[in-house]
Amino acid sequence: MSTPKYKFQIKVPGTSANLGSGFDLLGLAFQIYNEFSFEFGKTSEFTRKIKGPSAPVFTDDEDLVLQSYKTYFSVFVSSQTKSSSSPIPYSVTMELGLPLKGGLGSSASAVVAGFSAARFAQEKYFPDTKLPSEAEFLYQLALLEGHPDNTTPAYLGGFVFSYFAEDKLYYFKRKFPKNVHCFFLIPELEISTNHSRKCLPDTYPISDIIFNLSRMSTWWEFLESGEPGLLKRALEDKIHTPYRMNSEFPLLPLVQEIEKSAIGISLSGSGPAVLVYTRRKDSKRLEKKFSELTKQFSEKSGITCRFVRLSPDTTGAKIHFKKIS
Repeated sequence: MSTPKYKFQIKVPGTSANLGSGFDLLGLAFQIYNEFSFEFGKTSEFTRKIKGPSAPVFTDDEDLVLQSYKTYFSVFVSSQTKSSSSPIPYSVTMELGLPLKGGLGSSASAVVAGFSAARFAQEKYFPDTKLPSEAEFLYQLALLEGHPDNTTPAYLGGFVFSYFAEDKLYYFKRKFPKNVHCFFLIPELEISTNHSRKCLPDTYPISDIIFNLSRMSTWWEFLESGEPGLLKRALEDKIHTPYRMNSEFPLLPLVQEIEKSAIGISLSGSGPAVLVYTRRKDSKRLEKKFSELTKQFSEKSGITCRFVRLSPDTTGAKIHFKKIS
């Protein structure tokens, strides 16, 4: 009997994590995407093809799609069978719209794609095994990537507050107010999350913890009211931003100039991308102004940097599949 063949496609939005005061807790999905197209049943080994402006070369160990795919099988499939079940090989084409190590959740998108493809393969090729619940899926997904503030909004879309407790992932999804527009400063630089975390202290003063708790609470008031003044306060942070966006941060002069006119800014993840928030009524005027400032900065510093508007993504990962001959 021939092996059934399928095409599985998933489009995963980029994310901005932390959002100022919400270190490791808050994330927001945006309409910028990595797209992955898998084919099952047509190959006996794992293959990948990468498309993009400067397509990177991955080894198997560096390929987060493959590693997360195999991890899913280890967690959810092998444990249900008498012997270790080998993951079904696939060929995948990746179209990368997210900058690598840029602070827009490229790693999370790969993990979401690999996990989702593995769940599809389990359903089609291991019908006698039990699929994980959505809660189990999201928990293991976040554990693997290590940062639920990236994987959860990448999968669910929207503004998400998420955290681990009692071997579970708790999450709450909200809508982002439409009277605020979001822009990104995206430089052609890469910053490793692990490297960025080394900049953070091992301990914090109690006053800094209380400061951030008050600003986190202010996020919820902003989400309810849409009041820009509350957003400005909610973005204030003493836990990670001051340590990462320090005097050596390459975009600091540009960010400081933009902050004078914007509602506020937040370092996107661990950077180097920066999220800029403006009032909707001011967005056209400020987009022109900030774009010019970015152009001048790029010419002066030699750091190529884009200033782009991105709208929040509310639906998360989009999946399509079909049987093929």
